[in-house]
Amino acid sequence: MSLITPEDDPSGLSATVTVLERQLRGMCEDLETLSDKVRAEDFDDAKAQSRILGDIRQWLKLVIEAENQLEQRKKREQGIVNGYALDMDAARDSIGCRLDRLRYAAGAGGVSGQSG
Repeated sequence: MSLITPEDDPSGLSATVTVLERQLRGMCEDLETLSDKVRAEDFDDAKAQSRILGDIRQWLKLVIEAENQLEQRKKREQGIVNGYALDMDAARDSIGCRLDRLRYAAGAGGVSGQSG
């Protein structure tokens, strides 16, 4: 049995998502720089400046929404629900250790009266 991870996804979607994340970060930085430039310039028409800043805010909102969707996708792929995920290997190890301690405590006779 083989385990297919998101990085091994044959569709290449993971690579596309990585590129998209990088582009979104770049867009956010560019929009912040543009916003700073618009605020620094002296506009004769205050409405034009306000409209441009409103457009920048709208684009930033879209970038943030896209980043949130990508983050939710990552969490779903990792099995994280409500901020928690089960590490099945760690759970298996923990249960195994507890069973070993029970066997040791019960002696060579086994657990719950079972013969060993």
